[in-house]
Amino acid sequence: MEKIYVLHENGAKSHYKGLEYLCKQNNIKVEYREFSIIKLFLKSIFKKDFKGLKKQFLNFLFLLNLLISKNKRIVFGIAPYDWRLIFLNKILKNHTVYYHTSWVKWNRKFYPKKLFANLALIEFWENFLRNKVKYIFSVSEYTKKEIIRNLRIEPQKINVVYHSYEDDIFSYSDRELGNRFLFVGRLEKEKGLDEILEFFIDNRKYNLTIVGDGKLKSVVIDISNKYPNIIYKGFISNKKELAFIYNNHDYLLLNSKKTDYWEELFGMVIIEAMACGVIPIATKHKGPLEIIINNKTGFLIEEKNFIKFLQNFDFDNKEVLEKIKFNCIKYSKKFSVRNISKKWKKVLE
Repeated sequence: MEKIYVLHENGAKSHYKGLEYLCKQNNIKVEYREFSIIKLFLKSIFKKDFKGLKKQFLNFLFLLNLLISKNKRIVFGIAPYDWRLIFLNKILKNHTVYYHTSWVKWNRKFYPKKLFANLALIEFWENFLRNKVKYIFSVSEYTKKEIIRNLRIEPQKINVVYHSYEDDIFSYSDRELGNRFLFVGRLEKEKGLDEILEFFIDNRKYNLTIVGDGKLKSVVIDISNKYPNIIYKGFISNKKELAFIYNNHDYLLLNSKKTDYWEELFGMVIIEAMACGVIPIATKHKGPLEIIINNKTGFLIEEKNFIKFLQNFDFDNKEVLEKIKFNCIKYSKKFSVRNISKKWKKVLE
């Protein structure tokens, strides 16, 4: 069977559901490989994860095979200006490479991988994207515009392929709109979770459910033990279980805070929640701005006004909110696996 390989730092299978759907329709198999072998190998040893060790051994053999083989199709996911591209470029030289990125800033000033970064590495990277990569898939329109503007790459070489959700799992289950709020994500300070917790401690007529893991886990557990309107579900990876939780809530909260190195990008959580009829309330970061239509499919709030919005908004205006809920369901179909799969067609050429 014909194959397309996804070569990524650490997997990220959920980002390629649309690609998988397209390939299945064309009798092509998608196989996932990772290039961060040493880190993942050591992690597997530390956790005594023998399955993980086997996986890294297969990754190593795959990279060796790329050196002596030709004409494989590789969807390549690597963070901007990662120094390892110097070596991976040699491994990929005889293959067709499609670059996949969600990074929003391409002005040489704001990027995630700063180790060994210098002008020579940046120019090496940009030459790779212009001349080696056959096609670029960006996760957002903003990313596409940034690449065109800063790297002088022609627009016809880039296509926007949003993340997608599985519509056979994430779908709306009929229910009355209530005052049930949900947070799904990393339990970190930059997610604005501390402010959200304070609001629900002070407003116990509203219920909050928290799903996720992170540095603030112990804080969340302590507070959920003290206040019955705050429930902590832990980290949930099972998609069907997550869909069930969405369908028992009304609003999704994303109180993200920009830092020097991060802001909220295009998130799976928002589109999955919308498909289940959950209204998103998010700060105006690049990701939510591209998904949510303010006052029609959710609410976009300035960071400084997020809690003030929760304090002052009329959540009892069910007539208006019901319309927004069904707008969410309808609009979310834009991001279904079936629709997003069409955006990946360039890998078949």
